[in-house]
Amino acid sequence: MIAIVSLWALFVLTNASQAQQDQEPEYWSRFRGPEGRGVVDSHPVTWPWNQERIVKIPLPGSGIGSPVVWGDLAFLMSASPDDATRYAIAVDLKQGAVSWQQSYKSQTHRLHAFSSYASTTPAVDGTGVVFAWGDPEHVIVKKFSHSGRESWTRDLGRYVSQHGFGTSPMLVDGLVVLLNSQDAEELEPGVEPGEDRMIALDSETGSTVWETPLPTKRVCYGVPAVRVHHGRTELVCATTGQGIFGIDAKTGQILWHHDCFKLRVCASPLLIGDLAIASHGSMGGRDNLLVAYDIEQQQERFRIQRAAPYVPTPVANGGLLFLWSDTGIVSCVRLGDGSLCWSERIGGNFFGSPIIVGDALINVSDVGQVTALAASEGFQKIGTLETGAMVRSTLAATPTSLLLRTDDALWVIQP
Repeated sequence: MIAIVSLWALFVLTNASQAQQDQEPEYWSRFRGPEGRGVVDSHPVTWPWNQERIVKIPLPGSGIGSPVVWGDLAFLMSASPDDATRYAIAVDLKQGAVSWQQSYKSQTHRLHAFSSYASTTPAVDGTGVVFAWGDPEHVIVKKFSHSGRESWTRDLGRYVSQHGFGTSPMLVDGLVVLLNSQDAEELEPGVEPGEDRMIALDSETGSTVWETPLPTKRVCYGVPAVRVHHGRTELVCATTGQGIFGIDAKTGQILWHHDCFKLRVCASPLLIGDLAIASHGSMGGRDNLLVAYDIEQQQERFRIQRAAPYVPTPVANGGLLFLWSDTGIVSCVRLGDGSLCWSERIGGNFFGSPIIVGDALINVSDVGQVTALAASEGFQKIGTLETGAMVRSTLAATPTSLLLRTDDALWVIQP
């Protein structure tokens, strides 16, 4: 049973203005939505979460990757925890049911205790949807039409990681971009080091457009941000070996880099104007570090160590940056200089990243507790919701609902 605790002034997803209705709908097309920012514009209202308006759609297997949305379809990955069969799934949000699924045999292999054979988020645009997964012998990238017809498949070769595959693809300027990051340190006896590469495939054919080798240290998982500068599209990336860096999306040329990391990079880089924000760390959290780098000025603007997140990606809005740590400490700092507005312990363990919907900052713990805070310069707890589900994914949003991916289902939450 869902318990609702003082959900006040959360957000509206239904009362869009006529001007918004006249525009082309904005879709949740990649990890953390448009531009990877994790922000949805809407207006706060009192909204009690109504259990009768929460649709729970069972999924085959299990997984921790997030859904993406195009029109009335949500796409996500799942996998059998027993034999690693991978499922590419489309869900009809209007019908509240799986629209299609394709299954692919794979091989079992070592995973991190908190990972899954389906830990990635697809990418979608008007031409189709792209899924990616890996095992020790293969990195598979597949594109489908929205109706489930397979368009093309690429096998990018062996994958070396202690923790399993977890990098999500993205679509930009007719390209499928994938950070194929691998391990070259702390390998088991007899395992040859992997190789870090940023790869761009032609979205229509799957053929390689460019492939850029990167220094290889520890497998990293972030999805690049996109910067358009002087008419050129740049991919803003972060890895252990290269630090925070920019790649020309057309040619694969590395344009700039800032060497600032020594530990694993799990979170995705966040781009706010010319400010690139990324972090490194470990599950213990003792040496976690967040760096804000001014690309235009070619210098750091600030660093944060206290309660810096490792897995969750930060989110920003209105000149404020919100950090949601893995152990449930939430902090708000000013983007201008990193000065602290507030820091509060919410409690719980978090693998998903926070998003901002209207004026609400929202995240879900691994035991399914949804927490909403005011996304403001002053701390305010809006409320909590107990789902009782295992959740290690990031929320997604549509114009009328929130999508919560649990271990074995997709919840469509409608106000």
